[in-house]
Amino acid sequence: MKKNTWIAIGICIALTLLVIDGSTGWGWADYRPLRNFDYFGLGISWLLFIFVLIRDRTRGEA
Repeated sequence: MKKNTWIAIGICIALTLLVIDGSTGWGWADYRPLRNFDYFGLGISWLLFIFVLIRDRTRGEA
């Protein structure tokens, strides 16, 4: 994989951890379950990342 792909993976993982931390608090704040727009935002970012991986693989750019 290219360097840009690894950067995108890192950004998606960081975004996921920030959303979970902001919503649930991981024990240091009042617990609040993930909301629908949390799921939507995470789902869109990961789905678009997977789309780009598949597109690059079919084009032979991976």
